[in-house]
Amino acid sequence: MQIANLHQPDIEKYGSGFKRILNELKQYPTMNLECNEIPNGFLVTLNYITQKTSSNLKVTDKVTDKVTDKVTDNQKIILENILKNNKVTTNELAEIIGISQRKIKENINKLKIAGLISRIGSAKGGYWVITQKE
Repeated sequence: MQIANLHQPDIEKYGSGFKRILNELKQYPTMNLECNEIPNGFLVTLNYITQKTSSNLKVTDKVTDKVTDKVTDNQKIILENILKNNKVTTNELAEIIGISQRKIKENINKLKIAGLISRIGSAKGGYWVITQKE
């Protein structure tokens, strides 16, 4: 019993740290905390929202509504998953949709050409942005 008490001062309550972080972030409207479930755990990302990404976040629902007639069902699923997780990989999309990675890349290329998505950063460290073609 004494062994269990040795660790008690280190941790007030499990999970309380997230609540404190979220409360502190309310003071910083340009900061964004994102939690994503990944295999064997979860990933917490703290981002600084720049003017460009902030305006893109506001547009996503409008873009999704506008493109529903212009894209295929698979492309709609790709867009929906990019909205959920802007760091989703082509491998993950292939598993979600149930088509080959080559077909995912073809659909992504069509979405890029249509001006609906773009890639910011490198292939491994970058992220997707839903854009709107004016």
